[in-house]
Amino acid sequence: MQDLKKNNEETEIKNEESKVEVKEEKSNVVEEIKNEIKEETVKVKIGTVGNAVLFAFFALVVATGILAYYLIHSTKDNIDQQYSNLVSDLAAYENIVEEGGSVANIIDEAIAGTGLVPANNTVATEVTDDRKIMNEELVVLYKGLILDTTKMDEVKLKYIDNKIDESDKYVITYYSYEHYSYKDSKLGTFSTQLYDGLVKIEGVGKVAISENYEAIPRDVKVINTVPSVITNTGFTDYDTVKTIITDLDGNGVEEYIVIYANKKSGYSKISFYDSKGSFVDDLASIEKSKWRKGSNAEYYLSIDNVDILDVDNDGIMELLIEIPHATGDSTVSLLKYNNGKLTGKTRIECSLID
Repeated sequence: MQDLKKNNEETEIKNEESKVEVKEEKSNVVEEIKNEIKEETVKVKIGTVGNAVLFAFFALVVATGILAYYLIHSTKDNIDQQYSNLVSDLAAYENIVEEGGSVANIIDEAIAGTGLVPANNTVATEVTDDRKIMNEELVVLYKGLILDTTKMDEVKLKYIDNKIDESDKYVITYYSYEHYSYKDSKLGTFSTQLYDGLVKIEGVGKVAISENYEAIPRDVKVINTVPSVITNTGFTDYDTVKTIITDLDGNGVEEYIVIYANKKSGYSKISFYDSKGSFVDDLASIEKSKWRKGSNAEYYLSIDNVDILDVDNDGIMELLIEIPHATGDSTVSLLKYNNGKLTGKTRIECSLID
């Protein structure tokens, strides 16, 4: 009986051990299944991320290609349009040149149209344009002073009254000429006060005009002798001679302005000769007795006293003869030569004596 009981106890113990083993096996199987699921999940995630990166890279390549295509064709269209505009502009310029303009003048107008002025000039282009409108007539300056060109005569140069409201109309862009050629274009500004409220324009050349046109349309030459076409033999008495040669009225033949001086006698003169070398008239002269008293300074009329410029935009170049005075304020003798006729004041006797 005891043996039977013992056997039963052993059988129960074995059954319990079997149950434990089964549980452990189930637990191991479950753990293995969980691990396999985790590994598959990680693989799926890695695969998904890789696909996303690959797709993004592909999209970037496509977008870059589209952008490059657009830029290339857009640039081509712009270049085609610019080329077309350039051809049109060149055609327009050719028409202007054929109608009598010059390339230099076209360039000057193009530069002037930009409104560019030196950095120290602060007046806006729009303002200077408005001020030009205020000037009903062409403004001509001689050494910064206003030169009245409405008639051919000996003209007194005029200062600008800075006390009046309209004085600003002279602060505009001027086109300057010196030594018988165009110099530059600059904004003219007021000088410091010279007299009671009176000023002049600074920053411009010897002769300056307010409009942009070809004021010296034909060549002006200077030689240090008398041309052979002039048969006057009286020049042998003078030790300094210069001749200005140019076609003043544009008729295809040249005239001659002769400046000569005798340093021994102190006499100097400016004379005018036509295209055939024939004497027309004396324009101005000064003798030693008219030099400034109490000074050792000598004064001779020279090429510096003569300027040639179309001051009224009629295609004819006028003569500007600077006439010295004892006061220091010069006058200017304006003369026009056209079709064999000389208009203006001639035979002016200069004097530096009060």
